[in-house]
Amino acid sequence: MAQGQSTKRRNNTNPESTRREILQAALEVLAKDGPESLSVTEVARRAGVNRGTAYQHFPTREDLAHATASWVSERIYEEFYGDLSNTPDMGKALPPDVALERLCNFAMENPELSRAWLFDVMSTQGVVTDRFWKKYVRELGEFVNSGYGRKDMDVEVFAFISLSSALLWPIWVGAHTKGGRSQKKMQARFVEEMNRLTLFGSLNKEHYPELVDRYSADADGKS
Repeated sequence: MAQGQSTKRRNNTNPESTRREILQAALEVLAKDGPESLSVTEVARRAGVNRGTAYQHFPTREDLAHATASWVSERIYEEFYGDLSNTPDMGKALPPDVALERLCNFAMENPELSRAWLFDVMSTQGVVTDRFWKKYVRELGEFVNSGYGRKDMDVEVFAFISLSSALLWPIWVGAHTKGGRSQKKMQARFVEEMNRLTLFGSLNKEHYPELVDRYSADADGKS
């Protein structure tokens, strides 16, 4: 939608539904332009709700920003971990190549959530309390402590590298490919290279003989 283009007003008398529409519009603003562009007035216009109604839900820009960040965090957590809620140990349950592919597919299918989440977490001052980040780092730590990752692995750095690269890669893919088939090839290339880097940099290779054989064969030109 071009800047200044009017949005049709929605006749919605359900406060909770209106709140969700406002948050969805705020998510789109965050994903496209970053947190500096977030304003109650712009979000109300994009959501197609009366500005006064938007201010009733979120009296200040800070209230809107905080609510949007919390909403994004909960959505990304449920999207990524929802069907794993009964899995006691994600590191053991999902092989690293499967977990990485899952993360990349999530980013490709949820670009707005991914970019908005990155904007919020990367601009957080002090200790990051985001629910998704904390769980991701905690499970990586448990993964290392279980012996599947190298003991000298810096969990926080690895978490940042793996998340930021996987969530930003779809931006590169979208800018340099056209069509679903080309995007899938680009996605597969990313997963392959990240698997190689992870296997030979962060994992205890003895736990992953199939991956070692696969990527060693690639390096030797046997496949």
